[in-house]
Amino acid sequence: DATDRAPSLLNGGLGNVSPVYWIGILGVAAAVEFFGITKSKSGDASYFPGNLGFDPLGLYPEDKAGQMRMQLAEIKNGRL
Repeated sequence: DATDRAPSLLNGGLGNVSPVYWIGILGVAAAVEFFGITKSKSGDASYFPGNLGFDPLGLYPEDKAGQMRMQLAEIKNGRL
């Protein structure tokens, strides 16, 4: 029965997801991109790609050695 499946491209269920949801998702993504571009063009000396100043869990180290270790780990993982 197709009515109890999760929305998917393969079973035609994505038509059941509200268009308002998709508009909201695109709006949030556009806002994050706009903020990042604005921050990169601001000339802030502390800015580097990926540093938008958002770290709610406090995972980015405060000390310089920890920051360099974290950046190296991100580069090796292909994220920075």
